[in-house]
Amino acid sequence: MTLQAKLIPTPGTPPNVHKDALKVFQILQEGGIAIVPTEVGYGLIASSSEAITRAFHAKTRRPGHTQGIIGNYDVHKALHILPEERFDITKVLTHDLDMSLGIIAPYKSDHPLLQGMSAETLEQTTKDGNMAIHVGGGSLLLEVVRLHYEVGKVVVGSSANVTGKGQKFRVQDIEQKILEAADIVVDYGLQRYHVYWRASILFDFGEMRVVRMGACYELFRERMKRFWGVELEEDLIYPDEDEKGE
Repeated sequence: MTLQAKLIPTPGTPPNVHKDALKVFQILQEGGIAIVPTEVGYGLIASSSEAITRAFHAKTRRPGHTQGIIGNYDVHKALHILPEERFDITKVLTHDLDMSLGIIAPYKSDHPLLQGMSAETLEQTTKDGNMAIHVGGGSLLLEVVRLHYEVGKVVVGSSANVTGKGQKFRVQDIEQKILEAADIVVDYGLQRYHVYWRASILFDFGEMRVVRMGACYELFRERMKRFWGVELEEDLIYPDEDEKGE
């Protein structure tokens, strides 16, 4: 299938999140792979074990290199094991402050949402008893997640690029082998946080430590200190306004 045949919306047609998300959901339910826009670049997502494995190989992932669950606050609350006050923090960040965030924490291995996963997929999405769940990422991604959650399934994904080649913020910049692996490509043009040239923030809420300084880390750091008194290391590349003036 040509790239043109995989593209939605049709060139010249504006995005329709609900319509486009439903098409992605249907493709994923049939065992397909989708390339979708997110705030931190285009992502490669799947929900069946076989498709997740194909996506993993398309990226030339090394053994032991994990992928993440693509979720929302409900998925995070259902699967992660954290004190209630930590869930209060993540809810404020992702709901009230509308932040996209990769949340790492221990997980409930016996939860029904995970029972349809193969052992291989579970191994690819967990490490040392923890699971990373990306919460947020834009309205289309959240709608795809919601549709899956309603039928008791989860979405697995990663950035739409060959491992080590960096985030892709336009479809035309995605490597050919990644485009060929996808069954549907949602092209919404240049994505929001292209100025950072970074993936999402990864924060371990079990140990309260930074795993990756991603896009908008300076906002995350400032908010963690302002609202919860949590001091985190500064980002020397993108310092907050107070540090710029020092």
